[in-house]
Amino acid sequence: MIILGISAFVHDSAACLIRDGELIANVEEERLNRVKHTEAFPVHSIDFVLARAGVRLCDVDVIAFNWNPYKAAAAELFKLAVAPLIYFQILRNSSAPKNARSVLASFRLKRTLNKAYHGEFKGRVIWVDHHLAHAASSYYLSPFNGEAADVIVVDGHGENCSTSVFAMEKGRFRLKWQAPIWDSLGILYTTFTNFLGFDMYQEGKTMALASFGRETQAYRDAFDKIIGLKDDGRYTLLNKKYLGLWNFREGGLGSEFGAKRRPEEPLEERHFDVACSMQKSIKRAILHVVRHAARATGNRRLCLSGGVFLNCDINREILQGGSHESVFAPPFPSDSGGAAGAALYAAFARCGETVPDSPWFSPYLGPSFGSGEILHALRQRQKGYRESLEPWVEAARALAENKVVGWFQGRMESGPRALGNRSILANPGWSGIKDHLNKTVKKREAFRPFAPIATEEAALKYFELQEPVSELTRYMLVTTEVRSEFREMLPGITHVDGTARIQIVTRESNPEIHLLLEEFEKLSGYAVLINTSFNMQEPIVCTPDDALSCFERAPLDALFMGNYRVDR
Repeated sequence: MIILGISAFVHDSAACLIRDGELIANVEEERLNRVKHTEAFPVHSIDFVLARAGVRLCDVDVIAFNWNPYKAAAAELFKLAVAPLIYFQILRNSSAPKNARSVLASFRLKRTLNKAYHGEFKGRVIWVDHHLAHAASSYYLSPFNGEAADVIVVDGHGENCSTSVFAMEKGRFRLKWQAPIWDSLGILYTTFTNFLGFDMYQEGKTMALASFGRETQAYRDAFDKIIGLKDDGRYTLLNKKYLGLWNFREGGLGSEFGAKRRPEEPLEERHFDVACSMQKSIKRAILHVVRHAARATGNRRLCLSGGVFLNCDINREILQGGSHESVFAPPFPSDSGGAAGAALYAAFARCGETVPDSPWFSPYLGPSFGSGEILHALRQRQKGYRESLEPWVEAARALAENKVVGWFQGRMESGPRALGNRSILANPGWSGIKDHLNKTVKKREAFRPFAPIATEEAALKYFELQEPVSELTRYMLVTTEVRSEFREMLPGITHVDGTARIQIVTRESNPEIHLLLEEFEKLSGYAVLINTSFNMQEPIVCTPDDALSCFERAPLDALFMGNYRVDR
């Protein structure tokens, strides 16, 4: 059976293809149309996954869509009926809720598809509830699929909920409880991200900012009046006004937090403390949910999904909390994994496909490019290039000389973070590298940290980790402390609070960058590199042309694409 997963019409459009239970390909549309967080119908992504599988749309049996438009329409009507004044206040002060458009577009899915593909599709459409798609993207890709597990989803919102707690029992997702949209921790986080002067989809900046602040008693008291914890493991937002971005356009949230920061205004201690206090408050609420879920079911396995679990600090607290023996989240816990989640749910929960037994999930599911395609792009741009028979050796030497390197190898990774195949790499031992990368290469705020990529042996040596290392370390989804004796040696990846958002690679998971790390260790003494996304205020590069374009604009010293090297 061939199942095509589609995510579209909201943000982070994507496509995924599963054939006979095997996930063949997955790609986000933004990587192909070059529009960040695009909501466009993912025709380029669909073309890619079909081509990768060697099939046509007429061969597809099922299309799985990660949104249920019937439930979404009912939720919109309910919000309008229950709170019409607030609903119209949102309409007046901001753009229309994306659900309103996405509902109509979703109902027209088949029409849109057949218009793009001339009526080829003859199969059926399965509407997958948004949070079930999230749940499936985590559970079915985990190393303990087939076992009992708690599955927790926390995001901005689905059709009619913002948090869902499931228990996987006897092959079925059993819903334990859900929090409604007006109790959304994800929207609350976005609200304060906006308050701090950042745009949509920039919650990662707030997470970084929080490390510079402290939780003051005044702000803790203020957030205790916003988030209330219940004895049954649930929570509620006690003051709903904090969900509305329009509040900021009407003079701010109140005296307890002060005025909204404008993007051009300097950051003050107050902003750091608000970020820190908000982060800790939401973290307490999520830990409350996780601990109660474990006590209620007795399950020792935990799957996490939803955009909130891109927050590595929250994930670290869950791991350290010890409520579950094993914790898993996919490399795309946000809506960028919606297509994969919908396809996985359709395959295994609805169509009876057999879940493959795999010890780990590879995120490298996107396009790859052969030597001929790379060489064609190089010749078209008339760059000074040469062949490199051992690019990992040459790249290691350049990095040891404190050069900043673009690394373009193999299949592109899925998810919002660069995981070693479309990366900018640098030496973390250079004391000035963090400022250089932020100011000159990435052109972003000075407070933002950089993540390390390391072999497992190096990770156990330089970071506060123990065997077996968490699955979250494979996908850069958890922070850990840099061992105190190595923080001065590795300033480029050590954040202000002594932590780092680590990614661990093995020979099996990514042989190319593992070779590079081993070669770099011979020269530097440590198999650790800075790994940041290969982009400049744009989606991560996908094609050789994208990489060359970014290389021309960013002050990188060298670019390694396949077995070719380009020098500045």
